[in-house]
Amino acid sequence: MGTLLSLRGVTRTVTLVDGSELHILRGIDLELEEGDRVSVVGRSGGGKSTLLNLLGLLDTPSSGDLEFQGAPVRRMSEKRRARLRGKSVGFVFQQFNLLPERTALENVMTPLYYAAGRDFWQRERLARELLDRVGLAERADILPSRLSGGEQQRIAIARALVRRPRLILADEPTGALDVETGQAVMDLLEEVARESGAALVTITHDRAVAVRSERRFRLDTGRLSAVELEGAEQEEAVSA
Repeated sequence: MGTLLSLRGVTRTVTLVDGSELHILRGIDLELEEGDRVSVVGRSGGGKSTLLNLLGLLDTPSSGDLEFQGAPVRRMSEKRRARLRGKSVGFVFQQFNLLPERTALENVMTPLYYAAGRDFWQRERLARELLDRVGLAERADILPSRLSGGEQQRIAIARALVRRPRLILADEPTGALDVETGQAVMDLLEEVARESGAALVTITHDRAVAVRSERRFRLDTGRLSAVELEGAEQEEAVSA
C-alpha cells in the first residue's frame, strides 16, 4: 500500500479580531495509507473539525507539510484543491446534509454533475448502482423527509462513494442515530470502504465507533496522540 496523505508538523492558527492568535492545531504528524482505518476522538473544541478540513483539502496549514499522494497541498491553487477534493475525497456528515427538495437518487447523483467523461454521462446508472449497494434501490424516488435517519445516512454514504474516492472522511456518522442503526451504518461504511480500497477516517465521540478502527488517535488542545490500549482499558482512555 502507498501513502495517501501525509502531515508533518502541521499547524493551524487563526488571527482573532483583537489581533491575538488562536493556535488550533499544534504540530500534527500523521500518515494515512491506502485502505487505512483510523478514528480520531477528543473533546469539543479540541480541533477535530479543523483537522477534518485539512484532511479533506477544504483548508491549508498555517505551517508544516501536508501532501496528498505526494503532492504538496500548500502549493496548490484553490481550483486544483477543489478538483482533487471532488475526485478523491468523500464526506459523510452527522446531519446527512442531503438536499431536501431532491430525491434520494438526485442526492446521490449530485457529485457527478462536477465529474467529466464517463462519470458525468453515466451519472444516473452509477447513482442507482450505489443506491442498490446500500439497500435503497426501491427508495430512489423518495424525498429525504420521507426517509428514516438510517436511510438518510445510507444515502449520504452512497453520495460520498459515488465518485469512488481514495479517502472517506466520516464526521460523527452515527451521532444522529440510535445504537443499532449506528452499528449497521458503520458496518456498511467499513464494508464498502474495504471493497474499494479507500482509507476511512472517522471523527467521533462514540467510543464504540472508535474502537472499530485499526488505529486510534486522540486530539486534545490541538495535539494528536495515538491511543494504543486495548479492550476496556482502551474504551476508558478514549472517553477520558
